[in-house]
Amino acid sequence: MSYLNNLRMVFSGRFQSDVSTVNNDVRHFDVDKFVPEYQEYGPGATNGWWNPCGSGAFRLIDCRVTQVGYQNGTTTSDPAKDPVIGMLLGGSNDLVSAKMVDLDPQMQMVSEIWGLTMRLTDGKTPDFVAGRFLPAPFRDILFGRQQGGGAGDQAATAIYQSVLEDLSWVDSSHSPFLQQLKAMTEQVGKLSVRMMLYSYNMDHKNPDFTIGRVSGVIGPALDYEPDTFVLGRRFAPANGESTTQNINFFNAQVDATNRNLCVDFSNALPLSGTDGAFVDLGKMQLVVLEPPFENIKEGDTQLISGNQFIPIGGAIPYLTPDWLNTEGALFNVTDLDPTLLQKIQCQPLALLSTNNNGVLIRETAEGLLVRADQVVHRLNPAVPVSVDLYASRYGIPAAGEKIAVTLQPPAKGMGGGGPQPADVPIPVINIPASAIALGQTVATDAHGKAHYGYKVSAPGNPREYIDGQVYLLSYTPVSDPGYIQQMFDFIANLVFDKFTVPDKPTWDDIKPIMSQYNNLYPIMGRMLVNLSSYDSMVRFRNLLELAFSREQSDPNYMPVTRDLSEPKRQMVLKWLCEQDANGNYLLRRGQNDAPLPIEPCASCEISSPLAKASLEAESSQDVKGSKELAAEQYRRNLTQQD
Repeated sequence: MSYLNNLRMVFSGRFQSDVSTVNNDVRHFDVDKFVPEYQEYGPGATNGWWNPCGSGAFRLIDCRVTQVGYQNGTTTSDPAKDPVIGMLLGGSNDLVSAKMVDLDPQMQMVSEIWGLTMRLTDGKTPDFVAGRFLPAPFRDILFGRQQGGGAGDQAATAIYQSVLEDLSWVDSSHSPFLQQLKAMTEQVGKLSVRMMLYSYNMDHKNPDFTIGRVSGVIGPALDYEPDTFVLGRRFAPANGESTTQNINFFNAQVDATNRNLCVDFSNALPLSGTDGAFVDLGKMQLVVLEPPFENIKEGDTQLISGNQFIPIGGAIPYLTPDWLNTEGALFNVTDLDPTLLQKIQCQPLALLSTNNNGVLIRETAEGLLVRADQVVHRLNPAVPVSVDLYASRYGIPAAGEKIAVTLQPPAKGMGGGGPQPADVPIPVINIPASAIALGQTVATDAHGKAHYGYKVSAPGNPREYIDGQVYLLSYTPVSDPGYIQQMFDFIANLVFDKFTVPDKPTWDDIKPIMSQYNNLYPIMGRMLVNLSSYDSMVRFRNLLELAFSREQSDPNYMPVTRDLSEPKRQMVLKWLCEQDANGNYLLRRGQNDAPLPIEPCASCEISSPLAKASLEAESSQDVKGSKELAAEQYRRNLTQQD
């Protein structure tokens, strides 16, 4: 039942995402054309964008448990009834912070969280439960959802759903909730977690710069469930983006055994400000539609009560103060009438305005849901790829559902923000098509699951100044080509170019790679090591060996972007670790050791008079984030295809 199980823990607090923004423009990857201004703050998509000295860190800050739910459907927010209430839900206390990671400057709509450990603690005793967050991208992002919260990425919200693995527990006999949770997860060994991120601050002059708010839920993960989305009921705006009231895609799940229904409104309804309050859309009611319901559409303003729908539960309490943060904006209906439950299992759900019984949003046609689980891939040539595709109808796994996968057409202009540098071309993605060998149409099994495999080969360096190529794959149910999907429900691939590790790599081989990272992540040179300098690399050899030898999921792994091909990583390690017969590190220098003209900025203060004037003239509320710009570029390509 994922986190929408009766048995769940709600938490809320803040998060930090200190992303680096120099790499938001693909043209900054051209080492030969890189200039110092690209490491400075710039308004909108100029210079180094809004956070050039970001570290990539992702942290949970002061997140506390606000409510727990039990298997019988009851809940409590009283610490006297369950000591879990008020406990901290934080990150690791013995590792560096997790990292927020884009796939590529030309695909910024699948940002993942890597290296996150989540642990429940009272701050006094050992962690009651802790686990590793399986890296996963955000989903169902909606721009402009938050009113009065600024522009661009600041007004956007999105969902992170994944699982916690490698769980560790201590004695939880004092907590009824933890006892039930541990017992339910012993067989599967993982927990389901959802985090909705909102109210992000992009104003570098504000004390809360890079800080946002999070509303989270943790529950058991069960067999045959996907890790990164709810295999349940899917409410979908008719236009594939949002309704006229700015209502987003959202999910629900039915527990037929316990006769319960749970709907997650956390990322659904428009927000009225930065504190998590919802916009007043009038009274709303969840209903099941009665036949003939095929012609009942979103935006219909007149329905006949009692003839075309049946109410489910009471009014949605979305205007209850702090409902998002205290209860996770979860609407739970327990003890469903058996006759009503039977209808719910084979008829569509809808959200109605009780002012006129108008349809605000409804479930997809025939209750169809088709989604991919593993949607982000970093691929070296000749390594097989497998993706799990799922299908359900009215929340029940659909067997025999055929799903087709296709390569999207070539896309232009992706990942280029501002007007500079004009003399560096923005590469076209999704070419050449020959680098992707797609599999045949697949059909789901009895659990509604299908394994889709495909192969990749070296793309041949089509982007020239940046390694590899981005390929986006669409997936569609054969039975319904018009199936409504969220715009970014695709499979994103970064396919690296072929590379042969030299027998005796020298600094001449290493320097182009390190210089590019030194340009794109100036915090490295400012705080620790100048990656474009041979002497600096030699001085910090031990630390660099540690970073480049970590597992990719380790928060210390380098590069933080996870955009280095495996052969190139092996070359860097080989250069760092090669020793002579006496155990001395060789660190071969090579023939050409002339210093690069570009050095990291001494600090992250704005040095360019033009940049200073631009920032003073432009309010932080007008900052356009890379995510919003990337979405506009992708939408423009879709429109041109149509």
